[in-house]
Amino acid sequence: MNRQFLMKIVSQVATAPFLVGTSLFLCALSFYSFAVLKIDYRKTALLDLGPHPDATEYFAQAKALLKDRWPSIQIGYDKLPSRYPIGYPALMLPWLKILPEADSILAPFRTNQAIGLLLVLAVFGFYTYLAMPVTGGLAALLLATLPGFFTFCRSSMSEISTSTLFVLAFMFAYLGLEEERRWKIYLSAIFLGLSLNIRVQSLFFAPLLLAMALFPIREAPLRWFLHCAAVLIVFALAASPVLALNTIQFHSPFKTGYGFWVPYFYEVSGAQFRKPLLFFLHYVPTNAAFLWREFSLAPQGFTTANIFGTGTSFVAAFALLICAGLCFVRLSRFVTCAFLAGLSFLAATAGSSPADGRFYLPLLILSVAVVVLPVTWAAKSLVAGKRVVAALAIFSLVVAACLGYPSRSGYKTFEINRSQAWAALHFTVPPRQSAQFVAQRHFLETFSGQPGIVLSDIDPVYLNALLPEAFIAAPLDGKHQYRWSRIWRYDRPQAVALVKRGLDQSLPIYALFVSQKDREEKASRLPELDGYRWAILDTSVSDKVAVLKLTPVAADDGMPF
Repeated sequence: MNRQFLMKIVSQVATAPFLVGTSLFLCALSFYSFAVLKIDYRKTALLDLGPHPDATEYFAQAKALLKDRWPSIQIGYDKLPSRYPIGYPALMLPWLKILPEADSILAPFRTNQAIGLLLVLAVFGFYTYLAMPVTGGLAALLLATLPGFFTFCRSSMSEISTSTLFVLAFMFAYLGLEEERRWKIYLSAIFLGLSLNIRVQSLFFAPLLLAMALFPIREAPLRWFLHCAAVLIVFALAASPVLALNTIQFHSPFKTGYGFWVPYFYEVSGAQFRKPLLFFLHYVPTNAAFLWREFSLAPQGFTTANIFGTGTSFVAAFALLICAGLCFVRLSRFVTCAFLAGLSFLAATAGSSPADGRFYLPLLILSVAVVVLPVTWAAKSLVAGKRVVAALAIFSLVVAACLGYPSRSGYKTFEINRSQAWAALHFTVPPRQSAQFVAQRHFLETFSGQPGIVLSDIDPVYLNALLPEAFIAAPLDGKHQYRWSRIWRYDRPQAVALVKRGLDQSLPIYALFVSQKDREEKASRLPELDGYRWAILDTSVSDKVAVLKLTPVAADDGMPF
């Protein structure tokens, strides 16, 4: 295969289509570089790893994998299971080893930046392998300028890594059927199975495995049946790490950390039984309304995309190109299983997830393959001088899709004359900073030589992942986002017990607040012990961060609080 691929590349180099396709590909790389790779995260508020707890738990699991060889999150002295799979945290490990410890928080962002770049390269390489370099350049450009794509390429979430595995699975399923190579379908099953280790919802793309059943039969039916069974086994083996981990942690391969942390996602269906609520029919109209508002430029509510971008996942021009592309799709074995897989994922997402553009990102990225069909037709029509008006209309939509214009930016805004491409290039203007990251960095620089217990309203999982092992972070009291668990509890009694344990070990007890105002509002929630008081420490570095220390009443370590 490598020799054939190289021969195709050599035969295409220096030809006009290859040069045009390469030029479009370089445009895609240039935009991706400025919109994603050159972001200075220190000038953004993204270092607080929002949204919580998703990004925080991903990062904490990665740090635990590197340190303890086992995924976990830490609150106080307790090392607990996360609600999220281990696939995305495992992808961070190379970056955690490369980056200095002080910059380890950049690992989730660097991971997505690298995976996004890999996906752009893979798309262009796939079409070049098919001797369609112009289509490959167009596909790479449409992908790089897709708002949902570059938004989550600079995020700390798992959407891009999952979507990349989906795209690779579809690519190899297509090649397996077109070239009649079963090993490529097996490779597709591996990619699809691996995606379950990142997001369990990947299971709804399983109809793609019908590619093996639709493979042309030229041998005995028994051999065909064995291949169909084998591809399911390969898929299950690729997905087995998350199933094994669930079995170890929750005593069932089908139970996840959601049952541990948020049991209200389950309903009681009897005195002794509970079953997961996988589908909520009331989500369907909500999701339909969300997608319509995105298409019609109506004001949207707050979504995860607002954290890493303008809140827009796709523009109307891109959606119109998808509709046009469906007219050019020809029925085939691959189209059959791909359509069933996409429809299954769409139905499951609309019926089991609250409205958020990130859940539709895999379908948007896969839709690029549909979008390039009318664009390729328009290019051929212009060259031939036929259907010029229709071709120009298609290209006007392409330009609008690449510029992301017209579109809406921001939360519940009414301004619709925005360009997503322009907004992407000005993401860090004006610069912002993460209050949580600044607070922990300031605390660490000031008290690194005095390790102890840190009580804070900052996410304890976040603090424990960033602070050295000698520090133990925990919430102030029971007002934290991990309070819904029916198995693990942390409230005022546990906070008092933690403080007493630290005092018994002669450890300093600190309280960390992101600002003086934050201290004034929340210091009353700190645990109180007879004979001790909370004293304000004068760190003489920043008036934005407040640190208290628990001291004996007779001591004079700081101003009394």
